[in-house]
Amino acid sequence: MPTAFRNHLLAAAAIATVGSIAALHPAQAAEVRQAEAVVELFTSQGCSSCPPADTVLSRLGAEGNVLTLAWHVDYWDYLGWKDTFALHANTERQKGYAASFGERQIYTPQAVINGRMHVVGSREQAVRGAIADFKGSANGLTVPIKAEAGGGLLRISVPATADAQNAKLWMIYYNEGSDVEVKRGENSGHKLHYTHMVRAVELMGMVKDKNIETEFMIADMARRGFDSCALILQKVAPGGTPGPIVGAAFVTGLRG
Repeated sequence: MPTAFRNHLLAAAAIATVGSIAALHPAQAAEVRQAEAVVELFTSQGCSSCPPADTVLSRLGAEGNVLTLAWHVDYWDYLGWKDTFALHANTERQKGYAASFGERQIYTPQAVINGRMHVVGSREQAVRGAIADFKGSANGLTVPIKAEAGGGLLRISVPATADAQNAKLWMIYYNEGSDVEVKRGENSGHKLHYTHMVRAVELMGMVKDKNIETEFMIADMARRGFDSCALILQKVAPGGTPGPIVGAAFVTGLRG
């Protein structure tokens, strides 16, 4: 075999090997953060009252210490514009919160803070006030969720503390941001910016007498098209509806 051709093959093999390693470990840039609070916004591209709340959520999320999640609901789709991020499961989650809070109706934009209270999502000072009130209190995030990213793996540990008992650990996958040109409905003709749109939710388990210990291949999450993921530890209210959130962490940069 000519030397030049052999060297070409060796170089190609080296490139292929590097590519394989990168595929196995695509998210060395993945960053784990502990959340000081969780703000969930129930919103819709078809609701003309929602863009100011979407802006508030984006602003809070950019500060880096609050986990913000946008749950796009589908009940405004009948107005002529189908929300491109809406999931019926998101609407069901909001209905669950309504039951937990003793409310008979749901609305947008609704911000839920730490699973404990709700305010109109566009009222930034009310949202920030709730965050400040909960921080460091018994109604704050009292259970530390340990998450470490390295070697292509995301390792998760949740201690079985008293506050964690009977709480469910949820993995929430979301994408960082996107612009949408709305062509019909109440926001017709507007180009709107969205952040932290929830795309999928998985139940990881419930805390009982033992710690929850688990790990995931980051490449698997990246392959599914998710930018980031959040871990929330949430109590179950009477009737099985969402209760207080007692712990939260989030991981960005899943796709490197």
